[in-house]
Amino acid sequence: MKLVVLILLLLVGVMSLVTTITPGSRQYNKPNPVRDIGKEIAKPLSQVETLGPELTKALDRTGVKLPSLTGTKPQKIDAAHALQDFTGAVFANMDLPRTNFAGSVLSGAEFREALLDESSLEGASGENVNFKGARMAKSNLNAAHFPNSDFTSADLREAKARAGQFGDAKFIDSDFSFSSFAGAALNKSDFRAGYGAGASFVGADATGAIFDGADLTGVRFDNASLNKATFSATNLKAANFAGAKLHGADLSGAVNLTTEQLVKACTSSETRLPEGVTAPRC
Repeated sequence: MKLVVLILLLLVGVMSLVTTITPGSRQYNKPNPVRDIGKEIAKPLSQVETLGPELTKALDRTGVKLPSLTGTKPQKIDAAHALQDFTGAVFANMDLPRTNFAGSVLSGAEFREALLDESSLEGASGENVNFKGARMAKSNLNAAHFPNSDFTSADLREAKARAGQFGDAKFIDSDFSFSSFAGAALNKSDFRAGYGAGASFVGADATGAIFDGADLTGVRFDNASLNKATFSATNLKAANFAGAKLHGADLSGAVNLTTEQLVKACTSSETRLPEGVTAPRC
């Protein structure tokens, strides 16, 4: 701070001297606003910490504006892993938080037990990718294509996987609570024994998906396709099925499911419901 003030004092002194004594200058022998600024800020350096407000007042009075001398450093953008071909690459057990894999090809890649919290895999693609036990909290999987991939026991809390392609993928025993699979393709995907409280499957295609034994408390299935999906021993407390298609779905073993939750759902004669629970056919 002292160095900055010294530099300012030097600049003000030079400008004041030049504009005051230079013959022909428009400011020659005239009131000098720059000199006035110098008077305002020429105080003992021992009081340097208080000069900021005084300098601001002086500048405001003279109408002079100085550029900001401070600013936040631009955040580094990881481009090393984006738009790359990592087919068959091994990232197992690696610490890669906030890494950008956007648009990369990851077929057969190994991410077992890797740390990928807040990483971006937006638009990335690849079959048979291994994410077993990976930590992927708050990761970005929007528009990612990972069919036949394995997310068993992965931590996907608050992850975003909107409009992604996850057909035949395994999410067994994973934590996908408060994540979003809105508009995603999840046909025949396996969410057995997973924890998905508060997750969103709005508009998703989960035809033939397996949710057996999962905790889906408060999950949103609005306008989702759940035809032939199974929900054996699934906790569906407060789950929203408004507009959901449940043709041929098996909810007979679901727990905490009420008729009220299915009032706006669409079932068929092949849909199986818990005893005492009813739903409209359409």
